[in-house]
Amino acid sequence: MIRTEDITGSWLLVERGASESQRAALRERYGDHKSEGAVILSPDGWMCAALGHSGRPPLPGNPEWHTDAPDAARLAAFDTFVSYAGRWRIEDGRLVTKVAFALNPSWVGGEQVRGVEMLDGGKMRLIVTRVWPNGEEISVWVDWRRAD
Repeated sequence: MIRTEDITGSWLLVERGASESQRAALRERYGDHKSEGAVILSPDGWMCAALGHSGRPPLPGNPEWHTDAPDAARLAAFDTFVSYAGRWRIEDGRLVTKVAFALNPSWVGGEQVRGVEMLDGGKMRLIVTRVWPNGEEISVWVDWRRAD
């Protein structure tokens, strides 16, 4: 059983993936990009996660603002990045975050639930299962290592 102290701390993304049967569908939908990111699970119950495709191009226009970038470029930036924060807890062996802030405003006020597995070498695997709009259930995972 996963305990709070098992996962508290700062983590860096190592690898993301899916089961063999789901890899082709994910590659078709999202491409075959490397990912990078961090998740911080603080002992006082707050978490913050930020994940994105590696090597994302900068938005065109004034780098201090995004409003002058074309809509397509802003949408691509949104579609290649996930960020959220909130209060976290372990419940039935899962990491549950009550989302307070998120890049996707539809997540705010809801809960993000991740399965948790501890792997060899002190790594952590977070697993998310979702139902796509076509009704297909898909599970993906992200492996993390403790930040130095």
